[in-house]
Amino acid sequence: MAKFNTRSLIMKKSSAVLVMGIGVSLLAALFFLLPSDAVAQEKKLIIGYTARDMNNFPLFAAQAKGFFKEAGKEVDLVQIRSNVGLSGLLGGSVDYYTSFSSAVTLAAQQGAPVLGIFSMIERPSLYMIARPEIRTMQELRGKIVGLGSIGGITVAITRRMLAHYGIAANEFTVVSAGDLPVRMAAVKSGAIHATLAGPPAPVQAKEMGLNVLASAADTVDFPLAGLSTSTAKIRTNRQEVVSVLTAMLRGLLFVRNQRSDAIALVQKLFKMDRDLAEAAYDQTLKAYSKDGTASAKGIDSVLEVARQQGLPRPVTVADVVDFGPLREAQTAPKISTRQY
Repeated sequence: MAKFNTRSLIMKKSSAVLVMGIGVSLLAALFFLLPSDAVAQEKKLIIGYTARDMNNFPLFAAQAKGFFKEAGKEVDLVQIRSNVGLSGLLGGSVDYYTSFSSAVTLAAQQGAPVLGIFSMIERPSLYMIARPEIRTMQELRGKIVGLGSIGGITVAITRRMLAHYGIAANEFTVVSAGDLPVRMAAVKSGAIHATLAGPPAPVQAKEMGLNVLASAADTVDFPLAGLSTSTAKIRTNRQEVVSVLTAMLRGLLFVRNQRSDAIALVQKLFKMDRDLAEAAYDQTLKAYSKDGTASAKGIDSVLEVARQQGLPRPVTVADVVDFGPLREAQTAPKISTRQY
C-alpha cells in the first residue's frame, strides 16, 4: 500500500491557498486601480424620449451610428411620457430625458434639481395648416385654431406665431381638437379653421388639399426637444455626461451635415418612402440647433410661459440650464475635426 507524505500534502495545499489569495488580492487591486469611468461602463444608461419622431432624430441617429458606443457608453432608448420621464430623472431610474422645455419649466416652477443640458430642436418644427380658402396667416384673425390641448407650450407657440403676423391673443380662438389625425380631419371638414403640426404633416396636408401657411421656426425662438438630467448627475458623474453629450452632438451634426445619409436613415428608422423622408428631413432641418445650444432669448421664452403660470421665486436662464458639459464635448477630437 502506498504511503502518503502528509507534510508534503499540507505544504502543497498551503501553497495553493497562498497563490489563490495572492490572485484574489491582485484582482481586487486591479479593480480599484481601474478608472471609475471604466467601471461605470458596465451599467447601461437609460435615455428616455417623448416620441419617435423627427424632433428626436439626432438621438436615434447617435444610437444607430454607434456614437454612444464609441464614447464608451451603452445606452437603452426608452419611450416615456413626459411626467414619468422627469420623475425618473429625479428618482434615478432614468439617466437622461429628451424633454428640454418641460425640464426647464419643472425646474423653474418647482425648484426641481434638473437642468437642460442639450438642445436638439432650438426652434419649433411646427407648421400652421389651414383650410383651402385661407391663404395667409393674417386671414386667421377671428378663426378657430385646433390644438392637441388648450394649455401649455403649444398654445404659447401658437400665440407667438400669430402675434408676429399682427394677430392678438383675443383675435382668434384656441380649442382642444384631439390627436393630429382628428385635427387634420377637422380642418378638412371645416369644424376648425387651422391646426399646428409637425413633419411630415405638411406633406399630408397638401395631399388633402389644405394649405401650409407658415413655419413656427421662422418666427418663434422657443427650444423644445433636447436633453435634460439631474443636477446630481452633473455634479457626481460629469465625465459620463460629457461622453453622452459628445455622442449626441455627433448625432446632431450628422443629421445637419450629411443630408443623403440622414434621409436614408429616416427611411429606415421611421419606415418612410424616399419622398416622404426627404420632405420630413427638409421641413425639420431649420429647427435643429447648430451646435447643441439654445439661445438665452429662447430659453427665457420658455421661462416666460412658466412665469405666467406663477413661480415661487425669481428664476433666470442660469438656474435651469447648464451648457458647461456641452462646451467640453464640443472640444472632443471627433467633433472638432468633424468626423461624424
